[in-house]
Amino acid sequence: MKSLTMLAALPLLAALVSAAPTPAAVEARQFQAQITFFGAAGASFSMSVPTDGSGFTISNPLSVSSISSEGGASCSFFGIDGSSTTVVGANSAFVGPPQTQTSGSCLAL
Repeated sequence: MKSLTMLAALPLLAALVSAAPTPAAVEARQFQAQITFFGAAGASFSMSVPTDGSGFTISNPLSVSSISSEGGASCSFFGIDGSSTTVVGANSAFVGPPQTQTSGSCLAL
């Protein structure tokens, strides 16, 4: 009876193992997100940032009023005066109040 139970569990175990993403599939989702930061009077700057969830530093002192992403990731940004702004996919978000952004992180969707 015990061997019959074990034999019945083998297909389930095989299905679970084959459903796990392969390292190549996980690596294929990792890319550089293209982010643009906009300030007053048409000023802007862009960055390519990792999408593995790691934090990165933003060193440009521009007072940012909005942030846009070309898509493929969910990104959070943090300002010098405490703002927290999230952009998901190919969208834009306003930073309120406008302020220098100091750090961020992005995760591939």
